[in-house]
Amino acid sequence: MSEKTYIIDGYNLIHKSIKLKKIFHQNPHLAREMLISTLSDFFSNRKDKCIVIFDGSLNQPSSLSTPKVRVIFSTPPYKADDEIKRIIMSKNLKDRLNFIVVSSDNEIINCAKACGAGRISSEDFIKILNSQGKNSKISDEKPFVKLTEDEIKKMLGK
Repeated sequence: MSEKTYIIDGYNLIHKSIKLKKIFHQNPHLAREMLISTLSDFFSNRKDKCIVIFDGSLNQPSSLSTPKVRVIFSTPPYKADDEIKRIIMSKNLKDRLNFIVVSSDNEIINCAKACGAGRISSEDFIKILNSQGKNSKISDEKPFVKLTEDEIKKMLGK
């Protein structure tokens, strides 16, 4: 099986995670760091590569990249969507077949489909990340807490 390259619509993925979306509204940089850290953990034992693209500005740090996750900020006036489509369309068909595009943006998904790339919605990719272990920094699930018999009776009013 050949090495895949995941091309991720960064802000789209952040806004599909309840936890990261809340953090993003207070501290966008922290939300990006948490996403990149989770992706680095996810890809650490895989042959696959990952490119995360964010809408950018001239003042964005490029130091978020890790050995397995390359971070790109689009250069204004271009948006992340434009950069994702440019990356996909700049390759030949053989290379495109090794792309997996992660986004819930219909325009990006349709471009990926037309170019022969694989597609995963951001919602489904979050489920995949969360299923990889309890250490996911973006998990929207509350941890399971085992209740005692007395606590259950008290909650039921018995």
